[in-house]
Amino acid sequence: MEQEKEVKTYFEVKAKEFDDIYEDSGSLITRIANRLFRKGMKQRFNITLNLCNSDKNKSVLDIGCGAGRFTIPLAERGMRVLGTDYSKDMIILAKELLRKHIIKTGKKINLEYECSDFIKEFDQKRKFDIVLAIGVFDYLNDPLTFLKKMNDVAKKRLIISFPKKFTIQMPIRKIWLMTRNCPVYFYRKKDIKELCFNAHINKYKIINHAAGYILGADLN
Repeated sequence: MEQEKEVKTYFEVKAKEFDDIYEDSGSLITRIANRLFRKGMKQRFNITLNLCNSDKNKSVLDIGCGAGRFTIPLAERGMRVLGTDYSKDMIILAKELLRKHIIKTGKKINLEYECSDFIKEFDQKRKFDIVLAIGVFDYLNDPLTFLKKMNDVAKKRLIISFPKKFTIQMPIRKIWLMTRNCPVYFYRKKDIKELCFNAHINKYKIINHAAGYILGADLN
């Protein structure tokens, strides 16, 4: 419970700093640190969008959507997207980016945001074709409970990112987050397979990229 509070506090206080990774902005130290992770995040972004495909009839839930870096591109494809995050400041950032996007393009997209804690508050009776959790399992001390609930609300596919345990960036990131009192967890491929087994997820693939893994699980 205490670790969960520390993570939430980090994202409430550091929402803009975290989103600076996508813009390559912030202080000099922040920009240098971000560039170490940029390649992996770009690969993760492309893999995730490819796994979502572009079926306009699909509904998508993006858990831990942050500032909406995945939600806007998915909604632009014609998907019906809900982004949720337990950080109020992240949702404020997301809504502001959406506002700017609409002004820039002159087009409305089927995208909504809500601030909620997925485990404690999200109604599992709500169902979505695709459920994403990108950059979420990095901070979970109980990933199995989270995965099981994701499985409950997903109709067709789960897409989840996991940071690798053994990379050059791993100790840097761990120290970086420790200085901000934010716990972080890293995974081996066998850890992901064990999670899937315990959550009764059988049909999946684990995609390797520069800084981690992407799990794509088909539920039908």
